[in-house]
Order: sequence, then structure tokens, then C-alpha cells
Amino acid sequence: MSNTSNKSSRILSVVGFSVLATFFGVGVAWLVVGVLAVIFKQHGDQLVAGIMPILFAGGTLGFLVGLVISVRVAKADPETERKIEKRYVGRRGRVQIYFGAPLFIVAASTPLLEMLSHRFGDRIAIYSYFAFFLLVIAASLFLYDRIPERFIVPIGIIGWLLIVLLAVGFSFYMMHQPM
Repeated sequence: MSNTSNKSSRILSVVGFSVLATFFGVGVAWLVVGVLAVIFKQHGDQLVAGIMPILFAGGTLGFLVGLVISVRVAKADPETERKIEKRYVGRRGRVQIYFGAPLFIVAASTPLLEMLSHRFGDRIAIYSYFAFFLLVIAASLFLYDRIPERFIVPIGIIGWLLIVLLAVGFSFYMMHQPM
């Protein structure tokens, strides 16, 4: 049972890191496109036509680099993995990765803010949502010490991936709204 759980955790970590590296690659490519657009004074349809191959290349390169790094770490023996994690991630990094889960809860509940605003007014809605945010953060800190250590990083990675999925879904939703 432990071996199956460990293997699935490693696969999830490899996939999660590869996807995050893909988005990082697209982000870097987007910055390159922005700089090149300013340098060559491109705009409009010419810019849009030239962007997609660059973004695709950036995402592909990011995915491949992330996949290679994460597979090498996943294949390492447990002692080497602990050394790598301690050296490059550490306790602070584990907490930052873990906070993907509570931040997803906060991000997914943002429609609640508008509902509260319509029902009780802006001022009460903002303070109520801030109290909800603090409650989620406090609960996540309480749970952080009680969750087994091997689950902390996978829970965080799932949270960050869900945040990205939420952002992409919201972007598609907004793109298909009438102007």
C-alpha cells in the first residue's frame, strides 16, 4: 500500500511540476514576445499571427525541462530526494507549495464576494470576505501541522494546478462574453 501511494505521489509530482514548468515557459515566451513587439513595432494582426508559434515553443520547452528535472528527482533514491528537497525546497518552500490549496479555496469563492455585496453592501461584503480569508488561512495553518508530511507537497501542487485551471476557465468564460 505504501509503495503504491508513494508511486502515485511521485507521478502526481512529476505531472504537476511539468505543467507548472509549461506555464512558466509560456510566461517567459510572452515576455519575449512583448519585448520583440516593442523592438520591431509590431501590433495588430501581424503580432497575433506571429505569437502562437513562439508561445507554443516556450510552453514545449518549459514542459520538457520540467519533465526532465522532475523525472530525475522522482527516480532518485529516498535519501537523495530528501537532500534535494531540503536543499532546494526546505520548510519555507514546502509551506509556499502547500498554500496553493487554501489559496484555491479563496480564489474559487470570489463569486461569494459579489453575492455578499449585492445583499449586504460593499463595506460588509469586503470585511466578511476578509474574515473568510483569514479563517481559511488559519485553518490551513492548523491543518499543516496535522497532515502527514508526504501529503503536503501533493496537496499544494493540486491546489496550484486548480488555481491555474480556474484562471484558464475564467479567461475562456470572459472571452465568450458579448462586448
